[in-house]
Amino acid sequence: MSASPTAPRWSPPAPGAPARSHGWGGRQGEREALGPGWRRRRAAAWREASGLCQHTRYDTGLPCVAAGAAVDHIVPVSQGGSSEPSNLQVLCKYHHDRKTALEAAEGRRKARAARDIPRGKRVLGSM
Repeated sequence: MSASPTAPRWSPPAPGAPARSHGWGGRQGEREALGPGWRRRRAAAWREASGLCQHTRYDTGLPCVAAGAAVDHIVPVSQGGSSEPSNLQVLCKYHHDRKTALEAAEGRRKARAARDIPRGKRVLGSM
């Protein structure tokens, strides 16, 4: 079934209702986490890197020289990282996607470990 062409696909939350979250915070949550002055810090990081990826290849020790696609937090804000210039880097799409996937996998692993019950402590019928 498809939506009618006049029906909105998204509607804002009702006044006073909590904002919706998609797990990654969406744009509003992103702005709050990054703090005031994010655009200025992002632009400064971009200029400092000359718009090139700052990832260093493990096999050669040479930097990736692909065009940058995103300003990334070295230590993610969700893990206590800040938006200070020393914690920002420019990455190409490939390296940004790869880093994001690795961080997501690590987050899932930690969440799984936190909710797992040690083998000796399981109770019959609890599965």
